[in-house]
Amino acid sequence: MKLPDGTILMHARAPYDPKKAHEYYLRTRKLKGRKPGAAQPPKLTPAGGRQLPKAPPKKHTQISQLSPQQKAELRAYAAQRVQAAQKKLNDLNKKLKEKLAAAKKSEQDSKKPPTAAEKRKAAKESAQYRKEHKQELKTKAKRAAAKSGGSSDTKGSASSDSVAGLKKQIAAAEKELSVAKAKQKALA
Repeated sequence: MKLPDGTILMHARAPYDPKKAHEYYLRTRKLKGRKPGAAQPPKLTPAGGRQLPKAPPKKHTQISQLSPQQKAELRAYAAQRVQAAQKKLNDLNKKLKEKLAAAKKSEQDSKKPPTAAEKRKAAKESAQYRKEHKQELKTKAKRAAAKSGGSSDTKGSASSDSVAGLKKQIAAAEKELSVAKAKQKALA
């Protein structure tokens, strides 16, 4: 096949023949299903060819089959888990109370009317901003006039997000605590 600039289009060291390519396509266009793979994937060995030691399979034993020393160790470990979960829950509750108190205080502060000095300072800052960003404010006003409607209120979203996050963490900690207590009770 010749290109407009006079060169010949080559494919695999032979001139490209579109008729031959189309015939090949027609012969092989039937869809073929997926062939099943090997029964198990080949085992990968780490770099260097050394084998990693295999952990022995875990045995499921009844608590009654354990020695008294093993039972005591399990009880101590379960008590430790319960204490850790309880501590975590207490810390999260303290954080939640602090966040709620901070949110309440900021809400009360926002309700207070500004003092004369604060009003003067805000007016001075806004005048300076308007002076520096004249063109941007004009384009924003034009866009707002074109849209003319629909504003979203996001008041207090920052504090509610962290409070919601803390509540989720508290729920997870309570679940963890109940699981730990159940395990401790089973060992008692």
